Amino acid sequence: MKNLRIPLLFCFCLWFQFSFSQIDTKNIIIARDSFGVPHIYGHTDAEAAYGLAYAHCEDDFKSIQQNLLGGKGMLGEVMGKEGVLFDFGLRFFGIDTLVDNRYETSLSNDFKKVLSGYIQGVNDYAAKHPEEVLLKKGLPFTERDMVKGSTLTLTLFAGAGLALKAIKDNHIELLFQPNEIGSNSMAIAPSHTEDGKGWLLVNSHQPIEGRFAWYEAHIKSDEGWDIIGGLFPGGATIFVGTTKKLGWAHTTNYHNFGDIYKLKHRGNKYFYGGEWKKFETKTAHLKIKLGAIKLAINKKIRGCDLGPVFQSKNGWYALRFPGAHDLRATEQWYRMNKANNFKEFETALKMEAIPLFNIMYADVEGNIFYESCGQIALRDSTLNWHTPLDGTSSKFKWTNLIPYDRKPRLLNPSCGYLYSCNQTQNAVSGKGCEWHGGFIGAQRFNYNRGERFGELLASVKGKFTWEDFNRIKFDKSYSRSASYARNFRAAFELNEKKYPDIADVIKKLKQWNWSGEAENKEAAIAMIMQEKLQKEWKVPFAFLMIKQQPLLENDLVKALRYTKKFMLDKYGSIEVKLGDVQRMIRGNVSLPASGMREVPRAADPKLYDKTNGIWRITNGDGYIQMNKYSKSGVEVNSVNAYGSSAHAESKHYTDQMKLFGKEKFKPMTFDWEEIKAKAERIYSPGRN
Repeated sequence: MKNLRIPLLFCFCLWFQFSFSQIDTKNIIIARDSFGVPHIYGHTDAEAAYGLAYAHCEDDFKSIQQNLLGGKGMLGEVMGKEGVLFDFGLRFFGIDTLVDNRYETSLSNDFKKVLSGYIQGVNDYAAKHPEEVLLKKGLPFTERDMVKGSTLTLTLFAGAGLALKAIKDNHIELLFQPNEIGSNSMAIAPSHTEDGKGWLLVNSHQPIEGRFAWYEAHIKSDEGWDIIGGLFPGGATIFVGTTKKLGWAHTTNYHNFGDIYKLKHRGNKYFYGGEWKKFETKTAHLKIKLGAIKLAINKKIRGCDLGPVFQSKNGWYALRFPGAHDLRATEQWYRMNKANNFKEFETALKMEAIPLFNIMYADVEGNIFYESCGQIALRDSTLNWHTPLDGTSSKFKWTNLIPYDRKPRLLNPSCGYLYSCNQTQNAVSGKGCEWHGGFIGAQRFNYNRGERFGELLASVKGKFTWEDFNRIKFDKSYSRSASYARNFRAAFELNEKKYPDIADVIKKLKQWNWSGEAENKEAAIAMIMQEKLQKEWKVPFAFLMIKQQPLLENDLVKALRYTKKFMLDKYGSIEVKLGDVQRMIRGNVSLPASGMREVPRAADPKLYDKTNGIWRITNGDGYIQMNKYSKSGVEVNSVNAYGSSAHAESKHYTDQMKLFGKEKFKPMTFDWEEIKAKAERIYSPGRN
């Protein structure tokens, strides 16, 4: 009995803290469809948010806790080094203080009710499942924890994370280059489709499991919330998806959202605006898990007129990023969720609270729309904005952002289509329909996915067929006339007589069709070569396509020598299918994977089984929607890379993998009677 006292006391404390929930769970219904996807109904939006939280906790409470602990600054205590870096970022950018100071005034009352409903759902789940709690002292979670975690995550996504890494690695010149975060989207106008309906592709690229993997849900309330789409663990709204009337996708954009300033410092002072000024200082009290122990760490953080200061062996730098000054992003998504038409959707966009992302949009009225959104610094055009900036001059301190009407946007272009695959905003439609504006810090580079989508869309003559739409989305090729061809050209021009030791590999590479089908044997050689080059350069693969100087012959030969040795050691041959080298693996399911890095069928592999030479797909294509819009409503088709559950014992842990591998979809519906009739399980939270 003595051993039971602590767990029982813990359960009682949780019950006492959380049992006075304002949400009556009898009003909430969770209907799990045949793939385990939750369709959640509540009388109010707050009740629906509670149901979303509870259902998601059932499927992946671990990831939700990790993201909420990040908002508490306690992630290092459960995730070690990776977590403590997030905890440091929370204090470094002052997001903990920002949210505490502005939560009550910056967010609307109706949205705060949604956050409260969600957080009550999480806490009630924790009370009923104490054995799943990662860090007992982290409970109860609060609404502010949610907002802090999401605000920091978005700030890091919007360039601040890359800025810290660029300073640390002493490669500040690489700051505004693409990283592994990508996405595909396209929209076709009804006037250009075979069935007279508008079509929308939602295809964001993220890790396919863990705390930033997509989770699919359907949220419905009597207050007008009715949406199917994807969100991250700890998210209280849908981030990408569709309502009965409109839908949208996000892709990542790479504008210069913020800036890095090199400081002139002396002791605890810095020179700025013609005078020496004292740094503001504070101490971040952190904890990091190291094996079985937790080590306390105290880090001094300095701040100046330009922002927080990061110290490296190569200098002291201030960072100024607008995302760290606005906590309303999650509310903007909620307003987008609730929009009924383009006017209401655009009103939500005009909040300009989400610090980055492109928007791709379609609706039942026949509109298609693109905007490159985000909080982009409005910089003085008379100055030289060369990174890093002169931190002694107050002239480089911007205080305003580019207004909504100056951002790249296209509504119903005459070409009839829009596409966004993280390429420049100046090439998102057909010839003659491009956006021609500009601003300091605008993204200029392009690379394969955007180039390839553009080629394929432009090649369609007449009206698009649904087969065209699928063919473009699942294309697995590199363009032969754009960035990949330019920077990798030397690999396909090697003289095998000059390198007799790898002549057979060079010949095979020259025979390659530049495409990543699972059955393609030449593609396996190209994939391993490219993985080696990326590892050697220590940069995202996309950078190798856009860097100014093409890859050199010596680098390519070295990579091909490694490739041949690896293949002979692991497979005994260079005649190996791509799908035998890279695979979709989860639990006891292992399937051949098509696609490659930065092709439309994006597949980012990581060496998983060194003994047998097997790569596992970890990023790239994950949650996908392909939808049709017309006056009669929306037809929703979706698939996720694995399944709705993160529990290995669940049948929904892997039950979408075969569909995903075959490039097939499951139909989704908004019809609540049909959902209930076909559900494998219907229940209220906590009454299952």
